[in-house]
Amino acid sequence: MSMKGKTMYKGTTGLAVAVAAAAGITTLAAGQAQAQEQCSFYTVVRGDVLSAIASAADVPGGFRTLFNANTNVLASPNELEVGQVLAIPCADGSLPTGAARVTAASTAPAPVTSAPTRALRIATASDYAPFTDEDLPGGGMITRMVERSMQLGNPDQDFDIIFINDWGSHLETLLPTGAVDMAFPWFRPDCDRVENLGPSSAYRCTEFNHSDPFYEIIVDYYTLNGSEYANAQSTDDLFGARVCRPEAWFTFDLEAAQLVEPNITYVTTVAQNGCFQLLKDGEVDVVTYDGLPAEEDIRSAGMEDTVATLEALRGTVSSHIFVSKDNAFANEALPIINAGLEQLRLSGEWFNIVRESIQETVEN
Repeated sequence: MSMKGKTMYKGTTGLAVAVAAAAGITTLAAGQAQAQEQCSFYTVVRGDVLSAIASAADVPGGFRTLFNANTNVLASPNELEVGQVLAIPCADGSLPTGAARVTAASTAPAPVTSAPTRALRIATASDYAPFTDEDLPGGGMITRMVERSMQLGNPDQDFDIIFINDWGSHLETLLPTGAVDMAFPWFRPDCDRVENLGPSSAYRCTEFNHSDPFYEIIVDYYTLNGSEYANAQSTDDLFGARVCRPEAWFTFDLEAAQLVEPNITYVTTVAQNGCFQLLKDGEVDVVTYDGLPAEEDIRSAGMEDTVATLEALRGTVSSHIFVSKDNAFANEALPIINAGLEQLRLSGEWFNIVRESIQETVEN
């Protein structure tokens, strides 16, 4: 299926809370949390980090939204100085001064490819709510971001977004053979430390180039209430467990935590929601993947009262568009995506897409 601009959506339980914290969870003292509110100004104190301020103020989009609202003050999201005054966006995306968050478009020429009339083939797949699914509004949150990034980066570049629902084929076959030019949303390991990765994870670094990050997701771990792993405080506490992660998912974070054979028994040959059925049936001890679809899968399985989230083990990873290093046309188009994504963030539209997704979820 090829799509451009289709608009529909169905939701995920708890998205409003999870999206607000998607850029990082940091524990704050009660006084600090109360001092940080939407539609207000906040003065940086010693020890502050942007993700913690965004989380405490419940800013949809997390630290990226907060950084985009304060580019006149901050040179980098990683560099805060005591005494800096930050504007915390209002619920509608405006700033507490009453001004809309709009940044002037770049005056640089739009990036171009050698064949702008040749449609760029961009693949994604369904069953990854709320991010990509044919039945979601616009194909899902990240699908909407990708489409708008292409339109903003260079409106003259033709493209098609195609749902190909065999996730594993995207990196294994479709990109390497040139059947598609780009695929999303895929997660990028730390490619600066490729020597520490297993072969399948290193493959994501050695064979592909990547767009700027579109979104940072929370990766959670789950077990049954009362299980021997319910009080795990570190990944070392999972040694000996049977751990399930859905097929086609990355493993680089598990490798970094040494959650590999023989430290664990790894189960991966199931579809996304299959892991929770295995947990329910007592065939695995721990399930781990993206917290947003996992919440929906727990609800669909009727396991809300039986599943415990291992919050101490929570991590984050960022999602990107991947292109084969051998596809010259796709690599020419990466600057279009990145330029459009920058405008999407600076204009506040990225924030609006996230906010609309939250509202639609609540309504559904």
